[in-house]
Amino acid sequence: MGWGPLPWVYVSDIFPTRTRHYGLATASGSQWLFNFVVSKVTPTLELDLGYKLFFMFAAINIGGMATFALILPETKGRLLEEMDIVFGAVSAEKRQGEIQKQERVLDQEVHSQRSEDHIDEKV
Repeated sequence: MGWGPLPWVYVSDIFPTRTRHYGLATASGSQWLFNFVVSKVTPTLELDLGYKLFFMFAAINIGGMATFALILPETKGRLLEEMDIVFGAVSAEKRQGEIQKQERVLDQEVHSQRSEDHIDEKV
């Protein structure tokens, strides 16, 4: 048991839609790279350290648990559109302003379309 699956789960939540493909590609590549390094180094470490290898991996897992629990923000129950706010890329006020601006544009388009439909009905 270890922290190997954590990057696969976490990176699927943290990237906003516009940069998700870059983030997932980088995360996937680094995950495969570190899996390769660990699989190549473990036999040598087993010969050199013996049973102490277990304690080394246990210390790494405990350190990872502390790091993940204290540093990484929780993403459970959050929308993908909120990730910019969670990670500080944009303020909540700015995001809300952008949403309201887009809603006004959509409302104008809907109102314009209804007016055109109403005129077509009269003709």
